[in-house]
Amino acid sequence: MSIAILLRGLAALMLVIALGGTALAYWSAQRAAFFNERINLAHESYEYHLKLTSNTYQLFKQYGDAMLIGDRDQGAGEAELIRLIRQNIRSIRALIGREIDLVGDEEIEELQLLAEIERKIEDLIARFEVVRLDTGAEQFGHNWAGMSVMLDDDIDRDFHSMIEAALAEELEEVQETRIAAQRHLKTANSLGLFLAVLALGVVAVALWIYTRQIVQPMQQLMTGVNALAQGRFDHRMALPGRTEIAEIGGVMDDMAAMVEARTKSLTSQNTALEEAVHARTAELESLLQKSRLAEEARRQMLADVSHELRTPLTIIQGESDVALRGGDKTPEEYREALRRTRETAKHTNLLVNDLLFISREEAGQTKLKRERVDLRTLLEEAVAVFGPDIPVITDLDQAEISLDVARIRQCIAAMIQNARRYGGPEIVVRLLRTGAGYRLSVEDNGPGLPDGEKEKAFERFFRGSNAADRYEDGAGLGLPVVRSIARAHGGNALLADRDGGGLSSIMDLPITPPLRVVSQN
Repeated sequence: MSIAILLRGLAALMLVIALGGTALAYWSAQRAAFFNERINLAHESYEYHLKLTSNTYQLFKQYGDAMLIGDRDQGAGEAELIRLIRQNIRSIRALIGREIDLVGDEEIEELQLLAEIERKIEDLIARFEVVRLDTGAEQFGHNWAGMSVMLDDDIDRDFHSMIEAALAEELEEVQETRIAAQRHLKTANSLGLFLAVLALGVVAVALWIYTRQIVQPMQQLMTGVNALAQGRFDHRMALPGRTEIAEIGGVMDDMAAMVEARTKSLTSQNTALEEAVHARTAELESLLQKSRLAEEARRQMLADVSHELRTPLTIIQGESDVALRGGDKTPEEYREALRRTRETAKHTNLLVNDLLFISREEAGQTKLKRERVDLRTLLEEAVAVFGPDIPVITDLDQAEISLDVARIRQCIAAMIQNARRYGGPEIVVRLLRTGAGYRLSVEDNGPGLPDGEKEKAFERFFRGSNAADRYEDGAGLGLPVVRSIARAHGGNALLADRDGGGLSSIMDLPITPPLRVVSQN
């Protein structure tokens, strides 16, 4: 017989057992919930009947006290007890309603008994009220005799018997529910035991079939496969039976002769082809990546330079045209024109230098002139150029580090100029020690920058929303140059929100920069 048919049959039988067990568990859970709910309702009803009894007897005692010592609170105590009694009756009626929803109309008798108890209580309350209001001294003996009759007949006999009947009904209901729960548990245990025995039988049969039809043939098959893997193609499996595994063994025996001849040829050919393809692919990917990066860098550099050089070159040409237009001018006029032309050319030269530094950093060809300095002293000297209104806050006495002094001064100046131009009037410079090195930050109390623009601010020629509408000058290279210099030193630069509002420009410098980032000279 086919192994697939056997396995499908066993799987179907196990599925039936599993579904039966699931159904049994679900049914047991539902019945248990039903029994618990019914017992809880009976207990609650029993408790509320006891509260009703207690409040009722307390009310009757209150009436008796009023007859003996007078109604001192003008019926307030009796009114509160009457309210509690009626509330107890409403609670009991609601519980009986839930029991009817749960088990059906067999609980209607409890509603009828509750209605009789309610009528009896209301009748007694009305009669006691009449007696309480008739408090004249001449009526005391007559009223007390009537109250005695009510206490003996209506309360001790009728009301007490009704309450006892109601409590007995609740106790009987709890007992019946427990007996039904025990019967259900016995039935569920019997069904569970049957399913467990059936499942064990099916598992035993499945293990026997699995051992005879799968494990033993698979062991023989694996022995043959291992022999083929070791190159012993003369080995034959000769599996008995008509199962799928036996068919596989026969097919592998037929293929063994062909595999030996083809394996040697294909192995040598595939090895040579894979090596050639791998080497060629790696070479092509490397060339393609280099070409793509070079083309992107070239296009970006041309676009950046063309965009930024257009304005200063136009200024130089305009100044030259003004100087040459018209008649002879005074030496002072020529000198002024040459001065403006020189300033513009100087600005253009700085712009080109910044662009070249950024491009070299991106290409990994940055050259730095490192020297061992005290970063705190360098920071204080660089900030002092901008005046005494910018404090330097640090708890470091000394911060020894190897860096390019001129480039770090350029970064400090760019960060302070950026804060003055786009931030608020209050600027603070901080120097902190970090795990890897030092952190230098320039903080302002300005409008800040949206989160979406903090990273874009380090792109060349980008101007944020806090600058585009208020400032016309600025090339947009300050922060990109700061990040390029920081990365050339093995660190990084970023923008972050300042506590209390404003923006913080941050530059991290490691004490030991990675050698692959820069080349020294």
